[in-house]
Amino acid sequence: MGKLVNLLRGYVELEVNGAFPERLLNLFAQTQTRFWRLQWLDDTSFVFRVYYQDLDKARGLAERAMCSLTERSRGGGGVTAVNLLKRWGFVAGLCLCLLAATVLSQFIWVIEVTGNETVSTAAILSQLRRVGVCPGAFGPGIRQREAANDALMGLPGLSYLAINVYGARAEIIVREVNEPPEVTDESVPANVVAAADGILEEIQPESGRALFADGDVVSRGEVLITGDMELFETGSPESKGRLLVRAAGLARARTWRTLEETIPLTAQVKEYTGEEVHRYALECLGGRWEIFKNSSISDTRYDKITETAPVTLFGAELPARTVITTLRGYTLKEEPIDRAAAEAALRELLAWRLDRLMAAGQGEVLHTDFLTRVEDGRLTVTLLAECREDIGRTVELPGQTGHLENAAPSPEGTE
Repeated sequence: MGKLVNLLRGYVELEVNGAFPERLLNLFAQTQTRFWRLQWLDDTSFVFRVYYQDLDKARGLAERAMCSLTERSRGGGGVTAVNLLKRWGFVAGLCLCLLAATVLSQFIWVIEVTGNETVSTAAILSQLRRVGVCPGAFGPGIRQREAANDALMGLPGLSYLAINVYGARAEIIVREVNEPPEVTDESVPANVVAAADGILEEIQPESGRALFADGDVVSRGEVLITGDMELFETGSPESKGRLLVRAAGLARARTWRTLEETIPLTAQVKEYTGEEVHRYALECLGGRWEIFKNSSISDTRYDKITETAPVTLFGAELPARTVITTLRGYTLKEEPIDRAAAEAALRELLAWRLDRLMAAGQGEVLHTDFLTRVEDGRLTVTLLAECREDIGRTVELPGQTGHLENAAPSPEGTE
């Protein structure tokens, strides 16, 4: 530990020559001046080390002891610091670095978003930029609570957003909205209507009255289970009115779906002209500066490719980034498409549409067949599918459930 202290404080190695050099050692002991690493060279000289700040004191004691001192070397932190202070360029650079570190630490360099799953980080960062929270923003100038509330207003998928600034780092904590389960309003009457043509295999009303039986052929739009029921008194054909309920139930049927998609056999493709323009910009502290840019590209059709890269210093990202925009000119020309690839793509699209239909009715596909034809330069693919699915869909009615409508007047009320 003592060696480390001596090294940090700085030392000077001195050579002492004199008729009685031991007198100098006695004076050092009397004045409690520390020295170490004493090494005798002969009877009239020796070498030792003292602290750098005790050098002048050692010279005064050497004059009293009638000895001469010769400085052999210097070392340690104190000596190094004194030497560095004489180099004004280094001192100025060090001060500028400290000033830059102090100033730049007040700006946000890094933004971290946590807690999001369905809402993308890019969408959150984009909204934060609108309220002034972005790389390059002045951290102490951000009103964190107000900025969080303003950003939350533009992100309906979030229920909570907090901004915490720690020096050059901003931590964004979010909580997403938990969608409540869909609640059916049982007070609204409804019918169960066929969503497709088919042959009923099974119809089971949970509420309401079935208008068809197993094995009946139904058409799209027909009411399968009605929620508008006429009431009769037991043993009497006289109507007591109509009762409105919210009809529900299962209506599983054998269906035949026909889906169709078409695509032209030619397409416009890009043919690059070779003309290319590069534009450069620097984004820093919330501003954008064009470094230089060439004249605009001659053709109105061009691809715009933007590349961004952060500016780094000694491996740390600064609140700045370079932006390189490349414009590539092209023209359009008609070329035939690959018919086999187009047909495969249309079949995949039709299969996806059929899967969506089956998911809606919790159905299954029994058999499929594809038909392909070419007419007027267009390729058409038709999907014929035999399915088994629940074709019942709820269609709401005006009124309120549980009420009697158009009830016959009582005998007491008749004249």
